[in-house]
Amino acid sequence: MAANEERRVLRRLSSAPSECVFCKIASGDSPSYVVYEDDDYIAFLDKFPFSRGHTLVCPKKHGETIWDMGEAEIGGLFRTAARVSKAIVAAVDADGFRFVQNNGEAANQVVAHVHVHVIPVRLEERGRFNDRRVLSEDEMQSTAQGIRDRLAK
Repeated sequence: MAANEERRVLRRLSSAPSECVFCKIASGDSPSYVVYEDDDYIAFLDKFPFSRGHTLVCPKKHGETIWDMGEAEIGGLFRTAARVSKAIVAAVDADGFRFVQNNGEAANQVVAHVHVHVIPVRLEERGRFNDRRVLSEDEMQSTAQGIRDRLAK
């Protein structure tokens, strides 16, 4: 690679915004358990969470990796994730949380739309990663409502 050539992130999962599942959620065209939304960002429960309360925070504007965002947008994304994380930890009575932000297929990014995972954890889970889970609709609804209630305070 030449010294002035920019390194690219492998993105075989690319999709047009009209086909992007997160863009469809942000526009209200796909169902989800939204816990927070403003003009620029949306947060919703992960469909297959690592733990109860696992939430995805993403910009409404389509971009595949964090390199597609400006510094102010990145700051807004992480400010939103920080705000939402406080509500999640309180709602699910967690002891801590993880931020995970993957870029490109090699980093395990599954949906080609920038997003931050906010994953609540308990002390007894320290040092390990859980498998993905399937929660009931009642569990998803009550968890989302608990997070929304705390964000409203």
